[in-house]
Amino acid sequence: MACHALLATRQSEVKLMSRDEQQPTPEDTPEIIKQFQHDPYFRSTFSEPEMFRKLLVWLLPMLAELLDLDRLELEKDSLLDEQLKAYYTDLLYKIPIRGTNENIVVFVLVEHKTSSERWTMFQILRYIVLVWQREYNIAKEQGLLADFMLPLILPVIIYHGERKYTATTRFGELIRPVEGFVKYSPDFEGILYDLTLTTENDLPEDLELYAVLSVMQAVFRKRKDAVDRIMRIYHKLRPKLHEKKYLDRWMNLLRYMINSSKYFTYQDLIEVKNQMSDTDIFTISPCGEELMAIGYAKGEAIGLEKGIEKGLEKGIETLLLILIKNFGEVPPAISEKLRSIHDLDELGQLTCCALNCTTMDEFIETLRSFR
Repeated sequence: MACHALLATRQSEVKLMSRDEQQPTPEDTPEIIKQFQHDPYFRSTFSEPEMFRKLLVWLLPMLAELLDLDRLELEKDSLLDEQLKAYYTDLLYKIPIRGTNENIVVFVLVEHKTSSERWTMFQILRYIVLVWQREYNIAKEQGLLADFMLPLILPVIIYHGERKYTATTRFGELIRPVEGFVKYSPDFEGILYDLTLTTENDLPEDLELYAVLSVMQAVFRKRKDAVDRIMRIYHKLRPKLHEKKYLDRWMNLLRYMINSSKYFTYQDLIEVKNQMSDTDIFTISPCGEELMAIGYAKGEAIGLEKGIEKGLEKGIETLLLILIKNFGEVPPAISEKLRSIHDLDELGQLTCCALNCTTMDEFIETLRSFR
């Protein structure tokens, strides 16, 4: 068809970027931005044994009595199964039981979630089996299988999001029930902590833990609420900001907010800065300039994305007007397909075709070759 030949020629002459190509990619994003998205921020914060110890004591005080938290150990890179690496667990700690030797331990497996994912418990089961397989292999290599028993693994889900967690925390609820066979189905329950159900007053008194959990709530709040919460965190931390660990904690939570919140903007960051003391460390810290640069870059990226979306909308409307002018009424199914276009390159080629096709059928045939 003449239209196909023309398209092939135009494709070789002009390469328009798709929306995905024009949006910033992880490779183009500064390393600092990747470090302070939801999962990396959570992992880096609670990979600090002292922070994780505080979290466990607050969430599960019974563990403080049963487990020797002074000897907890973070299991780093412990589930190196290449096929499952993309599903790698957020945190895995090994903790000895009080009054026993180091070989009798409990594992605490933590999954961090920002959405209610239905298959979370299935994902956790895979991690548990990997840990058991590793421990079994170690016992086998050491010739200790005769007395070996699989260790207890406590699955903990820590969730924060825009609404409360609704997915099941019981593995058995993911298995289709068959009358008379339920008792033969595997089942276990995860320990859920949903930050959306916790008020600010109920957060821990420990300053560092309060700041981290509070910003994990604030990151999903709308603009004014987010700014107000950040300022309350600031006023609590301010007397300690001369100490490096508190200053680092403060800077990191600001990095997290500006990188991960879809509501907290560059202008909000400016407002936070303006409400802070003129003599505060933040205002003279090089990190302050870094935060402003990241916030500005985020605003630019969002503006670019909105601009592309607006351009697509206008381009599609123009294409529909061309079709109406050349061929009369556009079939509803064709109009619906055109409105679902998300690729500028595709839109450009179809517009070119609409200008050069002689019939609607010819255009529809070209459209089908794309979709």
